Amino acid sequence: MQVRRTSVVRRSRSFRLDRSQLVLKPDLWRPFSKSTKSELIRSPFRNSRQIAAHVLILVGTVLCIYVAGTYIWMYAQQKILLRRWSEHPAANSLTKISIPRIPLEDVVLEGASSHSLLLGPAHLAETAEPGASGNVVIAGHRDTFFRHVHSLRYGDDIYIVRGSTRFHYVVRSRRIVEPTNLSVLRQTNDGELTLITCYPTHAIGPAPQRLIIVAKLIREPDLALSQRPIGVKLPFLLK
Repeated sequence: MQVRRTSVVRRSRSFRLDRSQLVLKPDLWRPFSKSTKSELIRSPFRNSRQIAAHVLILVGTVLCIYVAGTYIWMYAQQKILLRRWSEHPAANSLTKISIPRIPLEDVVLEGASSHSLLLGPAHLAETAEPGASGNVVIAGHRDTFFRHVHSLRYGDDIYIVRGSTRFHYVVRSRRIVEPTNLSVLRQTNDGELTLITCYPTHAIGPAPQRLIIVAKLIREPDLALSQRPIGVKLPFLLK
């Protein structure tokens, strides 16, 4: 078996790397021209996607400020109503609802309009007056004043004060209905209180259903506010 000879071919010096080629020339490190800088600064705004992102951030910021301002305004208005109530509880015509379990303590406005529901729970004018025979219906937004109404259970107390009289209701049932179900507004022969709010409570966007809390009037003698000793406050009137 014959093995071929291998020969070593020497490269000529012409193939050697010239060291001068590794030296960086000063021209490569010269600063950017003014035109290049201006193009880099303006380039994000020329991109349509980046412009849309800036617009969305601006719109989101404005909406957050608007929602926060609305919440501050509505709670401030409710505080003003509560202050008016505390000054002359027996002399004014305001109605107040108190639920110790939640706790909730708000002045109820008359008429369930979009404006009144922003300021607090609203009494449907077509329904019975608190304490009278019939169905007293009070509605409230799930994300404001009726935020914790879904926590009510059988046997929980609800107090409503109108004028100089306090009415005591006890929760007897709760159910979920469709918005088109008007049976919750039916009139009854006995004293009844119905609380209405949207459901699910933590749903994003418009809630598809309604939460109904039904409470019965407890016909027990209760001292009127005007007959109580001076300086004595009801527990549910304390701030």
